[in-house]
Amino acid sequence: MYEINLVPDVKAEMIKAQKTRNLVFFVCGAISAMAIGMVVLLAAIRGGQQIRMNSQDDMLLAMTEKLDEYDGLGEILTIQSQLNNLESIRLNKRALSRVFTVLASMLPTGSDTVTLSALDINLEESTMNIEGQANAGPNTDGIDYRVLEAFTKQVGLMKYDYGRYVDKNGDEIPTMCIDEANDQGVPFTDDKGRIYAVWHKGRKGCDPSIEEDEDDGYSSSSSVNTDETEEILRTPNLDGSDSNNWYKKGYIDLDGNISGVAHFESQCIAYTGVEYGGSVTWPSTNNCNLAPGGIEVTSSSNGRQSGGDLVLRFTATLEFDEEIFNFNNKHLIAIAPSGRTNVTDSLLQLESMFSEKAMDCDDSDSACRSGS
Repeated sequence: MYEINLVPDVKAEMIKAQKTRNLVFFVCGAISAMAIGMVVLLAAIRGGQQIRMNSQDDMLLAMTEKLDEYDGLGEILTIQSQLNNLESIRLNKRALSRVFTVLASMLPTGSDTVTLSALDINLEESTMNIEGQANAGPNTDGIDYRVLEAFTKQVGLMKYDYGRYVDKNGDEIPTMCIDEANDQGVPFTDDKGRIYAVWHKGRKGCDPSIEEDEDDGYSSSSSVNTDETEEILRTPNLDGSDSNNWYKKGYIDLDGNISGVAHFESQCIAYTGVEYGGSVTWPSTNNCNLAPGGIEVTSSSNGRQSGGDLVLRFTATLEFDEEIFNFNNKHLIAIAPSGRTNVTDSLLQLESMFSEKAMDCDDSDSACRSGS
């Protein structure tokens, strides 16, 4: 079969060009329509937003006018500001009563005494200015200057410790559930001289292992509000001859990690087990220095107390670690180089800490005025 094209080539090219032109016009029209639609849509959104913003402005203006008419607005804003600062206040709260905890371990006991006649504490600068007198005791003739020297050296070596008591699962026991001293402020110690605390685990809210429910806040299957107590050692029981040795029972590993027994988690003292000759020794380190910069005696002079004893009067300044008076650091104790400690914040041994200021030497008092 034969096919004969009767349309001239020029005509065919023209028809093809018209089709291309129509396609271009169609595409351009479609794009223009989409652009116009987009512009209209954006204009509608913008208009809606403007209307909503105007409505909000009107509402804010009305609320502002209403607040301005309220007489107690200033008080409300003040209270709100204080509420916003509660967390900051809690974190910066200071426990100034701990100064007696520190002094009870800092001041020497026995025949050699150091008593204070004035005390000034600057919590902002973490400094303590003291004025006192050093006395070598009734059996010493004249003034013994070594008492003050020994006191200043002891202060530079003092440590402190704080932390939290936890149950055998490592959950913190509330501070209100822990007693660390008796009514006279004397720390609890066992027959081996180890410090311990009494955990009132039978009281409501004192045992972290008791699960709460929606009725009374505690599981009905657990006993609460009872007299049940448990003694918790302040330091790990590492006595090799003790059947309750924590290392032998698996309560503590050689790295000093404790688990499976109620204990005190110290933030300052760390224990490390060292195996040697079939036994384990437990050296400890305390990184919390009570007075990192030591104490500086700024002046000293001879004097007499009201009872007639010769004493060495002095003034001194020490810079203490600011963490000592941080209220959030619980169960704080001060530790003297001799190991003497004081546990409770409420132990007020004021009578032995403070005394009347010693008098200046009289011109006729040759023993007092002597510099020997």
